[in-house]
Amino acid sequence: MRIGFYATLRKIVGEKYVELELPTPCTLQQIVDAVVAAYPGLADEILDAAGGLDRHVHLFVDGRSSKFLDRGLATEVDGSQSIEFFPAVAGG
Repeated sequence: MRIGFYATLRKIVGEKYVELELPTPCTLQQIVDAVVAAYPGLADEILDAAGGLDRHVHLFVDGRSSKFLDRGLATEVDGSQSIEFFPAVAGG
């Protein structure tokens, strides 16, 4: 599955997009787990203290944040969707 990373997350992963082997369909939570397993340095950046996706990180599916999907991280995807991680960013 092709997964994109932006801003500070891209620096940790080292690439804008990576390909990870995941079952299809799989849930967004499975994607989060696979990404952290493949890139342990992301854990501090994308996970909260309970191990869930930090509220300041957005996981987008076809341009929609998982926070606004009916099933949240339980949403299933089949690999045809655009999957992207965005950290919180601030400007001034």
